[in-house]
Amino acid sequence: MQKTRAIWLLDSGIGGLTIARAIRHRLPGLSQHYIADSAAFPYGNLDAEALIARVCDLITRAVATRPVDAVVIACNTASTVVLPALRERLSIPVVGVVPAIRPAAAASRSGVIGVLATPGTVKSAHVATLIERFAGHCRVVTVGAPNLAALAEQYWRSNTLDGDALAAELSPLHAPEWHALDQLVLGCTHYPLLRAPIQAQLGRHVQLVDSGDAVARRLEAILDDASLTRGESRDGSFHITGRQVLDAGLEQRIGAEGFGETVTYAHKPGVPLPGR
Repeated sequence: MQKTRAIWLLDSGIGGLTIARAIRHRLPGLSQHYIADSAAFPYGNLDAEALIARVCDLITRAVATRPVDAVVIACNTASTVVLPALRERLSIPVVGVVPAIRPAAAASRSGVIGVLATPGTVKSAHVATLIERFAGHCRVVTVGAPNLAALAEQYWRSNTLDGDALAAELSPLHAPEWHALDQLVLGCTHYPLLRAPIQAQLGRHVQLVDSGDAVARRLEAILDDASLTRGESRDGSFHITGRQVLDAGLEQRIGAEGFGETVTYAHKPGVPLPGR
């Protein structure tokens, strides 16, 4: 009997579901196990040392409990900080998320692009390097949106959105000097959950670019298994840290994302994840 191929994904909340969706679209036969580390949301509030310790602890225990073929850190903030340390601890591939600055810059006709991300991400040396390497020919506006990830969480959970709050997060993009903006990088995995509302506020002339398909293609190349492009796997599990109330609505939403099992637990270093 052929072994089921599987991965772990991790984000500080449900933003990484946008990456999971892209992977499921490209590799529908791959089982996905997801950690929504809601107890530590948002990761931008943790210093680098604490973030490395937390993510490494969660992922190494997850892999020990339920072995997989690869790990996806489905969070821009964590990817810029954690990957080297995590790769040292694991013998399987670890894939991170890179803001889609390169394709946005290549596709821009006006030469004006934006990077919308968390404050920590837009200030990172990693983003500065990407802009220097791939968008040197462009004018680039970077916007650190302090509340946008939380708005995305609310929108996914309850399908409600404060339009004024969204407008406030996007307001720097409406400044006259950026009127020629034609590409906007969604530099946080939460933000594609708000794709339609963001598009409505910015207009159809701005193309929204995210990293989901690039991560999925990278994972496909790493796993190199043609069988993963066929069938559909719904035996994945969804794990939430912190004190969460799993009502019927939330269970239904998680199930609709392709996860057949949902587990909540309080994160305590050294305590194993729920068993397989």
